[in-house]
Parts: sequence; C-alpha cells; structure tokens
Amino acid sequence: MKAMNWLGGDSFELFDAPDPEPGPDQVVVRVDTVGVCGTDVHITQGLFPSTPPAILGHEASGEIVAVGSEVSGGRIGERVAMDTTSHCGACENCRTWSFSRCENAMKSSGFFAELSVLPSQSAHQIPDGMSLETAALTEPASCCLSGVSRLSIPDGAVAVVLGGGVMGLFTLAFLKSHGVETAVMSEPVQSRREIARELGADVLHDPADGDVGELIDDLTDGRGASIAAEAVGKADLVAKCAEIVRPRGDVLMIGVCPQGAALPVDLYDFHYKEIRLQGAFGRGNVFGETPESIAGMKLDGVISGRYSLEDVPQAIADSGAGNGVKFVIKPNG
Repeated sequence: MKAMNWLGGDSFELFDAPDPEPGPDQVVVRVDTVGVCGTDVHITQGLFPSTPPAILGHEASGEIVAVGSEVSGGRIGERVAMDTTSHCGACENCRTWSFSRCENAMKSSGFFAELSVLPSQSAHQIPDGMSLETAALTEPASCCLSGVSRLSIPDGAVAVVLGGGVMGLFTLAFLKSHGVETAVMSEPVQSRREIARELGADVLHDPADGDVGELIDDLTDGRGASIAAEAVGKADLVAKCAEIVRPRGDVLMIGVCPQGAALPVDLYDFHYKEIRLQGAFGRGNVFGETPESIAGMKLDGVISGRYSLEDVPQAIADSGAGNGVKFVIKPNG
C-alpha cells in the first residue's frame, strides 16, 4: 500500500509499505476519506507534541476488507467510522475519566494511507444511507458531543460559539440539540456563518461588525450568555468567553490552545462571577453513538476540498491557512 510519512516540520514523503495483516482482534480497513484536523496542522508547526517519522491522520472512514481470527467474517464489507484507539472499560481512566484516555488502549495505524489496521472495537458501523465522507466527520463531531454532553443547560439558555470551523459548527449543532434556546455563531467568514444557520444558529455575528459582547448584552438584557464556547484555540478568545458569560455560566474550551498558552483573564472577575471553565479534549465515551447523532444534520458545504494522498502537504497548508471548513484526503481515489 501507499502511505504518507511525516518526517518533521512540513516535510512529508509518500512511500510504499507492506499491506497490513490483522491481528486476532483487528480489522483492516480500505480507507475512503480522512479529514485534515487542526491538530495535524499544529503537529507540523511544532505546536502539538508528536515525534516523527509518523503516519498522521486520525479522522477517517472506510470499508472493512479483512478481519483477524477472532473477528466475525461477517464484518467484511461493513462501512465504518474509525476511532483512533480502543478502550478496556476497566482501568482507572476508563472508570473515572473517559474511554478516550484508556490506560490499556490499542492504537489504530495512521489514516493517511490506503489501508489501516485497527482494533475491531474501534471500527464502528455507520447508519445505512450515510456517506463515507460524512462518516469521516465522526471524530471531530464526537469531541464536540463529548464536551457539550457534560454541560448543564438551563431552560431558555443563550449560548455563543466563537469560531465557525468544523469544531465550532458541530458544537453549535449539539448545543441546539441538547436544549439551548438561542444559539449565536460568531465567525468572520460568511460561508461558515451560512453553514451555521443550516445547523441551527439563531443569530449570526460577524466580528467585523462590532464586539460580540455588545450583541450578547442586547440579547440577554446585559446578563450575559449561559454558555460561551471557544472553538478556535486562542487564549484571548477563551478570555473573551469568560467576559461575556453570565454569573455561574459555563465557558467550554473546544479549541485546542498550544502548550504553554496562558489565560489572559482577570481572575477576580472569574472568581466573582463564579464561572465554570470546562476543558473538552477528545472523544470521551461517545464515539460509537456519534454517527447516528450527525446522520440527520445538514452538512452540505462542510467539506471544502478533496485531495489525493500525495497532496497531503498541500491539504495541511490549506487547512492551516483557514481557506475552508474541512479538507479531506481520498487515499484510494
């Protein structure tokens, strides 16, 4: 098979590798679609820890083409969303933190390749009628669903999401499906705001038109938002969320800030308002239920471009430049 190897920085090499053979509890998947994640971008920029050489890519879908000796042969031909790790369900992290932090996790092989081998448990069959391209959005969607599911959403809640990339769009959609009455999307790119409207946004805000805090004040008679979610990964926007949230409101960190980033916030104000700051990193325990959760969403326009395996470096560069919403790799076509 062909695979794309990350060599460090922005250096990649397309190479031939042996076709993977499944272990007893594993399956081999012919990869259909792989999403380019902001984490892939940050890895190449040195902002997220990873050690080369490595095959990157952790948002994928495909079709099972081979199974191990302890896996039912009936799985061959299944269309699946691919998780990056398995979980044991019994370790301390599984019991008290989340399945995505399992101490005994078995990793899937990197997805920027024609084939991937992964634990059978990590290959989740998708609903009939769901496209494999939509299924490849399961991983980012699951991260957002995990974060939103941990919030306590009051009646009549007003929520604002800062950033309309794929993570912000899914966060907004899940906030609406979990009971938020008025959802606000603040995003400078018009096309992203239009997608947010399709996913349930009640109010759209262009930062070029004025401060989002003034808009929230108008919507809430100065009380502040019940929930403010940061979906970009910038510390100053997390601080903005703390500014515009109401007393005892929730600030949800969906975006991944670089290691070492400090929160530029007035801790007196944070303390006085009794704000709850909620980190949300990873898939939690919800990856398996996520395909069904996104099956009915209006996701037209979320995929902004499709690239061949050899064009992974360009896809990562375009993603880092913010030229679209979600770019995907098609390793086999």
